[in-house]
Amino acid sequence: MQLAENLFVSENVTDLETVVYALKRNIPMPRLYCIFYNPDKNRYETTSSWELCRGRFSQNTGVIVGVANGRRQAYDLVVFMVEEALREGKDIANPSSWVEGVHNGFHV
Repeated sequence: MQLAENLFVSENVTDLETVVYALKRNIPMPRLYCIFYNPDKNRYETTSSWELCRGRFSQNTGVIVGVANGRRQAYDLVVFMVEEALREGKDIANPSSWVEGVHNGFHV
């Protein structure tokens, strides 16, 4: 699993450096939820870091684009991502265009 260069971060995430360190090393963190782009399904999915790090999703596909402490905050972050995409005039029907660094399922 790759990390987007510019992550969306919920305001309740206090130590982003530790979060990034843990995700890069496949270490689950309590209450941490990740938003990632799944190129196989061409959509964003929200899941706990526990499920993500323990193999629910293929480690070779997908890009983590956001992190939040708690499920509700992760959903709020997805709403914020959609609002930003609309504000910037991006194609709302094409999830890969919403976030910089995710294009056609590849991390750039």
